[in-house]
Amino acid sequence: MIPYEKARNLVIERAQVLGKERVELLEALGSVAAAKVLSRIAVPPFKNSAVDGYAVRSEDTAGEGQPIRLKLLAEQPAGEYFRKKLRRGQAVKVMTGAPVPAGAEAVVPVEEAAEEGGFVIIKRKFGRGENVRTAGEDVAKGALIIEKGVVLKPPHLGILAACGFNKVLVYSRPRVVVLITGNELCRPGERLKPGKIYDSNSTILQALIKTSGAELLGLKWVRDELKSLVAALKSAASQADIVITSGGVSVGDYDLVKAAAGRVGARELFWKVAQKPAKPLAFYELKKGKKPTWIFGLPGNPGAVMISFEEYVRPFIKKCSGLKDFWPQEVEAVLTAPYKKKRGRLNFVRVRLSQTGDVWQATPLGQQESGIISSLAQTDGLALIPAEADLVPEGTKVKVHVLEWQLLSGGMGI
Repeated sequence: MIPYEKARNLVIERAQVLGKERVELLEALGSVAAAKVLSRIAVPPFKNSAVDGYAVRSEDTAGEGQPIRLKLLAEQPAGEYFRKKLRRGQAVKVMTGAPVPAGAEAVVPVEEAAEEGGFVIIKRKFGRGENVRTAGEDVAKGALIIEKGVVLKPPHLGILAACGFNKVLVYSRPRVVVLITGNELCRPGERLKPGKIYDSNSTILQALIKTSGAELLGLKWVRDELKSLVAALKSAASQADIVITSGGVSVGDYDLVKAAAGRVGARELFWKVAQKPAKPLAFYELKKGKKPTWIFGLPGNPGAVMISFEEYVRPFIKKCSGLKDFWPQEVEAVLTAPYKKKRGRLNFVRVRLSQTGDVWQATPLGQQESGIISSLAQTDGLALIPAEADLVPEGTKVKVHVLEWQLLSGGMGI
């Protein structure tokens, strides 16, 4: 076994940005911008009305407590352009978003005016700029609208579209293929036969990959046969940047990932890490031209799958995607209960997080076994209990890695 810190550094040192590509805006959602973007236009590109109403000269509305009558020249809906200059005593009816004619400095809302015989009646003074959106109010021409390295979210795509861009340069997403091993597995929805268990890892991994920014190319169930696994690994490696296997990395007679990886020519970087859960965790490099394929051999127990993905695979994907901040978010918290373990392996302890003032508290959950999923549904973070520790007293300060899905849901307020 190798130590946890060494294992995760071996993984992250090999993660490299995979390339750049210019993609349609909706395809870019969740990708990382590979270059800064400057606006080529002002947004809005012209002075326009913020309301449905009447474009007027401000000075024409300065009555002495008496209603003002202005000649209504035309009606201008959004998308049309009134080319004449507004002169004294004149008004133009405009709709929200329509250009404000030259000479006009304010817009009177329809609720504060009345039309009568070709005139508009106004009852109060309207100042310059009232209900008018100026050109470049949102974005000035030449302004920085996208910073390099930002994860593109719906508002980013919206501002790109508003500035006239239909594509954007992003870092390529890592392409992933998942291989699920285990003759004992039965797919959800099928009738559960004696000796079988429902496969949850395929669903778990698909969900985790979906939140990671990677592109899932495919998922395949593979029998516990060396020939089948070798063929599946070869096929997956020919398509993907990352291959994730689930199960088959321990030392049983049907744990064949290690042998299959050797058959396809993959170089083992480590196999077994001094941690709990996910001790049987493997990492391989399979060279194929300029860009290798990386193989993560994850355990078969679903709790171990989720934890090893968060600690190793997600940071790897993030760095390959162009992100500079790729490690799990870490907080220091105080244990609210003692935790006992055997020395020799770092333990990832599932905890609930709460906060009093500036102090985080970490409460260990009852079920910590690698096969347990239910307690992970209640878990906010993973407390890292050092390998050399045995009994960690209540009140001890520990590092906690906040789980990504809690950050994505905004549940932790971090």
